[in-house]
Amino acid sequence: MKVLIVGAGIAGLSMARLLKKQDVDYKIIEKKPSASTSGAGIALPFNALRALKEIGVYDAVMGHAHQVKQIRYTTSKGKLLGQADLTQAPFSDDKFVALKRHKLLSVLLEGLEDKVHYASELTSINNLATGVSVESTNAEVSGDYDLVIAAEGINSTLRTQQYSDRATLYSHKLTGWRFIIKSEKHQLQPTYMLGNTDLFMAYPLSEDELYCYAHIHEENSSYSLTGDAKKDLKNIFSSYAEPAKSIIQSIDNVEVITGELKSVTEAFFYKNRVVFVGDAANACSPLLQQGAAAAFEDALCLVEALAGGNIDKALEKYKQARKTRIEWIINYSDKPLASVKKMDNSIVRFIRNTLIRIMGPVNVYGWKKLATDPALANKINEK
Repeated sequence: MKVLIVGAGIAGLSMARLLKKQDVDYKIIEKKPSASTSGAGIALPFNALRALKEIGVYDAVMGHAHQVKQIRYTTSKGKLLGQADLTQAPFSDDKFVALKRHKLLSVLLEGLEDKVHYASELTSINNLATGVSVESTNAEVSGDYDLVIAAEGINSTLRTQQYSDRATLYSHKLTGWRFIIKSEKHQLQPTYMLGNTDLFMAYPLSEDELYCYAHIHEENSSYSLTGDAKKDLKNIFSSYAEPAKSIIQSIDNVEVITGELKSVTEAFFYKNRVVFVGDAANACSPLLQQGAAAAFEDALCLVEALAGGNIDKALEKYKQARKTRIEWIINYSDKPLASVKKMDNSIVRFIRNTLIRIMGPVNVYGWKKLATDPALANKINEK
């Protein structure tokens, strides 16, 4: 079997590590000139860590990670709405952690450096039922493959090309910001602060650093975005209670990554001999923090299916193994975003806050469902 992995991010490198274990002949192509050393933080819930154990890098990742034990939801004024203990059942034997994204990538890349062709892109692709012929800016990559694995992330060119008859992404009209900031001896657990159409999250990366995420609906009634990330963050979140207030006051020398929150229009699995993994397959809102977790699980299921030797049967087996779980994750993660614009209405906010008081943190409720509902389990071992 000859395989080409397109993209040397979390999904692509996870695939590579697993294919290497199976002695599969593969190459990785990456359009960036070198391994990524930038980015913000990443939170890994229980199922991401379970998958890392199977991939074989759990201990290495945990060497860079910070464990969190509780989730808190508050109003923008700091009033507690709900909280949950992440050390209790069904997570008694699991952990939830966070770390810098580039640290995770460096662990996944270790030992694979000579397999990645950087500064290389595909220029054409002929995807047939029996294999894929590709042309690349890198002559070493051009040729025929039994399988091409699209792992290029949310803005997957291969996904766009293979499904040119339809839109594969849509926007939630949410402008988001991500950054890492020093905060000595903060003693915080992950805190989600809910405003009207705005949200601020502080997630510990260590005892002295926080990964922060914020967003606001572009059609909110209170703020006109300027495009200056730090100015917009200060305008929107300076009136928040702690910890957001102090954090926002300290962002002048911090690198802020700005982006628009998008999701796939549906889950994508494969077309002929091009198969999709990670965000290329199932990008959605970060509510359940399933970006990396889904990439790991995709890789594990795909490689296990391919072990049977018949590629076509393996691709269908991969789809059936992941379909129910992934479609539920996408729906659960994205559905609340349809109501964000309505949060300018005080009655709608009251209903939201009441539901959180009754049910607890929305993400924890979803994680419990993923951990306990047999209908959502990966079904790779079923005939």
